[in-house]
Amino acid sequence: MFRNMLFAAALLTGISIGHCQESVNAGHWQIPNDKDDFHVFLLMGQSNMSGFGKVMPEDRKPVPRVVKVPTKYEGDLKWLPAAHPLHNRLRSDRFGLGLPFAIEYLKNNPNVVVGLIPVAWGGAPIDRLKKGTPIYEDAVQKTKFALKYGKLKGVLWHQGESDTVTDARTNSYEQKLHQLIQDLRKDFANDQLPFVAGNLAEFYGTAKEHSQPERVKRIDKVRTILRTLPSKLENTGFVESKDCSSPDHHMVHFDRGSYLLLGERYAKVFSEMISRPKQKGGNHNN
Repeated sequence: MFRNMLFAAALLTGISIGHCQESVNAGHWQIPNDKDDFHVFLLMGQSNMSGFGKVMPEDRKPVPRVVKVPTKYEGDLKWLPAAHPLHNRLRSDRFGLGLPFAIEYLKNNPNVVVGLIPVAWGGAPIDRLKKGTPIYEDAVQKTKFALKYGKLKGVLWHQGESDTVTDARTNSYEQKLHQLIQDLRKDFANDQLPFVAGNLAEFYGTAKEHSQPERVKRIDKVRTILRTLPSKLENTGFVESKDCSSPDHHMVHFDRGSYLLLGERYAKVFSEMISRPKQKGGNHNN
């Protein structure tokens, strides 16, 4: 009980959890002294990365050995225990795939702490996420903060719905995605930085508002760009979205169960990628 009271006090006062021995006690959220034991992941994209699933009461409980950089903050950046919603910038931010990924990742890496940097933004086309934009620069700033404590292991990406709105956006999407990956690798001085992209929902394009033939054609083109990414850029991976479902009639977002499934798939693809560092690209999750 005493530990819980200290933990709550740390949250309310903004104390850096990773460097407050009293607040962590058992070490569930303590930042390791060795950078090699602190594995950091950057979460980028739009609403299907920030999450749209229903948040249950138990989802608000912090996950042991997972911390996050807050999306909104005042003063200095700090690490906080991670719970849903990871992204708390927009009202639509809910249950997402980031924490399910971290939980699955820890199963194969039981002696590390995972740090998550959630910077996705609902409704954002890639032009709002690329280098030179406020969202990209925010991601770089937060990641450079994280690199003081740990190692950046990879980037998780789920985005593309907003780039199916016009021919111009869709036709330039591949070039911009490849450039974004190259920019991230240059900015973080790692030309082999793993990058894992998830597919648009298979049900996206079936609702009346998105089912016009021209829109469906653009949706399919973005799906192809994401699926073929591993064959075109080294150390990239692709996650399938089959067997997923949507919570609403718009048929754009995944439901809670689908985000759990996607998180596991991202972890599986990432594990397969790093186990074959000399092979080109990543793997499909079939």
